[in-house]
Amino acid sequence: MDRRVVTRRTALGAIGGSAIGLTAGCLGTADGDEDVLGDPEYAEGRPDPGGVSMEELPDLSGELTVYSGRSEPRIGELMEYIESEYDDFSLEVRYDDTADLVGAIEAEDETPADVFYGSETQSMTDLKDDGYTVELSEDVLDRVDERSRDPDGHWIGFTRRYRAVAYNTEAYDADDLPDDIFAYAEDDQFTGDIMWPPDQGSTQAFLTAMIAIHGEDETREWVETLTEEQDAEISPGGDSGLAQAVTDGEVSVGLTNHYTLADGPGDAYDITFTSGDAGAMYNATGGTVMADSDDQSTAEAFVEHLVSAEAQEYFATTTWEYPTIDGVEPIEEVPATDEFEPPEFDLNELADPEPAQEILRDVGVPF
Repeated sequence: MDRRVVTRRTALGAIGGSAIGLTAGCLGTADGDEDVLGDPEYAEGRPDPGGVSMEELPDLSGELTVYSGRSEPRIGELMEYIESEYDDFSLEVRYDDTADLVGAIEAEDETPADVFYGSETQSMTDLKDDGYTVELSEDVLDRVDERSRDPDGHWIGFTRRYRAVAYNTEAYDADDLPDDIFAYAEDDQFTGDIMWPPDQGSTQAFLTAMIAIHGEDETREWVETLTEEQDAEISPGGDSGLAQAVTDGEVSVGLTNHYTLADGPGDAYDITFTSGDAGAMYNATGGTVMADSDDQSTAEAFVEHLVSAEAQEYFATTTWEYPTIDGVEPIEEVPATDEFEPPEFDLNELADPEPAQEILRDVGVPF
């Protein structure tokens, strides 16, 4: 397992192309303002981002260590940019799988991490429940909408992503597809023609949300029917492999995340959403300040920088995820949130994936 520590001096050399096929983190907006981050291809024509600018936030100084479950190609240049803005600030980022980073924190007598950057809320809630994090100030928490922060105040969301139904446009129109997640396990038209990636943490979070919203018995029945009666295929390569399989017509439908649109699979690939059920559940990337940090105030100020106008514009145009602040809109390439109805639930309920994993084991689904 790669457990690198990357500093500002090495970040740009290590960052290749973006994992999502974009030149992530380039500076520039439609009017040439180099103070705003964002991919030029997708920033062009967008309004100036609203929200609080980094210029209005407290200066960063000293040294911080960030444990990041988000990969370097997705956020490395943003980390580089923030560090370069402050002469007296040094940032070290350890990139790794989220679960491995949580395990490292649990194994360390005193973690060197000042900030934990989670690729989903489960990890942040897990750390909170075990006493590894501290409550953020109301000023920071109030930067984002209520659905994108911990009700107990220990973590704040940087981006949101939604579950979606991918489909091959040569096989279906969006209007042909049901807006009920349970129909995909019950309707004969999808037998042998649907794919999912049960080994992905996002899929297990989806099943965890299904348990929370619909109950464990109904979730178990859904998994059994999807796998045993619908003969759902398992993706050969996570969400990206699923997107390619749908594009190529190997299957016509896939259960995935909305940001697979950013993989550029082509005109034959599109997504739609279910409504009001776990099939349209959301999750969030985000950050929390560690209780062992020697400089919690700077750590919190750094977290606040990631919900600034510049950072949120960066996320919107390079990760294709949904911003968590007012004033920055998702890019036009992803559906507007008023086009679907996500369910209401507490993101803290995603903390324990074991019941979902137990269902997968019982049904015999590899993950």
